[in-house]
Amino acid sequence: MRKLIIDGTTISSKMDGLSQYILNIVVNLDSKFLKNFEARILLNKDCCPSFYLQQFYSKGITVEFVNIHPIGPLRELDFLLYVLKNKHLKSLFYSPSAQYPLCLKGGVYTIHDLIYEQYPEQLGRFKWLKKQFLHFITKNGLQRASQVIAVSEYTKSEILRWHPNIKNLSDKIKVIHEGYEHLISIAENNKPKISFSNYLLYVGSSRGHKNMSGLLSAILSIKNTLPSSWGIVLVGNLKWMTKEQINLINQINSERTLVHTTGWLSNADMSGFFKYASAFVFPSFSEGFGIPVLESFYYKIPVICSNQSALPEVAGDAALYFNPNDSKEIGDKILFFIENQEILSKELTDKGTNRLKLFGWAKAAKELAKHINEHKK
Repeated sequence: MRKLIIDGTTISSKMDGLSQYILNIVVNLDSKFLKNFEARILLNKDCCPSFYLQQFYSKGITVEFVNIHPIGPLRELDFLLYVLKNKHLKSLFYSPSAQYPLCLKGGVYTIHDLIYEQYPEQLGRFKWLKKQFLHFITKNGLQRASQVIAVSEYTKSEILRWHPNIKNLSDKIKVIHEGYEHLISIAENNKPKISFSNYLLYVGSSRGHKNMSGLLSAILSIKNTLPSSWGIVLVGNLKWMTKEQINLINQINSERTLVHTTGWLSNADMSGFFKYASAFVFPSFSEGFGIPVLESFYYKIPVICSNQSALPEVAGDAALYFNPNDSKEIGDKILFFIENQEILSKELTDKGTNRLKLFGWAKAAKELAKHINEHKK
């Protein structure tokens, strides 16, 4: 029986979008598909929630704990050593994350985004060197993998944009969208204790491509027009927050608290903020997919978002759009929503519920299984 090796070494103990993707697409692989393989997932210790470990075991997926760096040059050495120790294994390798190992060939490779190409300044120290490394690694994966999965048509277009010279690349890229069912098993949380009764919810980091600065500038420009019961909650890792962003928050909160920050939250803690939000606002310049849009649809929260990258592809007609480069337009759309909340909330949530039917982890896993079976042949 052929072996299927699934790379789960980029799963983080603090659940991020990539970890969400890997865990949920793997646990949704059906038993009929898995019977065709001796499936094994590679995990770093203490990074995988016990809930998912139990799911892997129940599906007959072998869990192998390894010590492989999630990203960077040391990851390549770790994988080389692993392959040398297990070279007798004839396996199909599935890499659901961005760094396809240099020592492997002929597997299935998922790309989520190429944001480092657009925003290399976010890579920090030695950013030029890091960008060159990531570009090289991605190019290697695109050339050596037999099949490539992009999580959106937008991501596919970005792959072809940044790697135009790889022969027949477009033909081996399959678009498989992401899902939302990871929310279904989460227990409902009580209403968050914040100082305003109505709030806009933002979920994401403070990195530049997320455009938190543009959103905060918009809030600052309309703060005197916002009804007194309204505010905004920022959920996500704030470790990259700039002095400009901190200053904007201080200016907005100078008279009364309009901005509430939470830092990183688990899915369970974040669910309460979703459930009780008045609207979800997503000002991002670039998203490979945009899972929070589906999460908003699931919680029946109206979506106000950027009209760029993959967001229109995911949200369709179920969002109120703005140009993320224009903070005035962002502010105007927020006020427009608040002024017409009763009508727009019902319209957008109804459309969002219908839109949600187009997506799902089970659907994504089924398409992945079909893709792997075609590869197997």
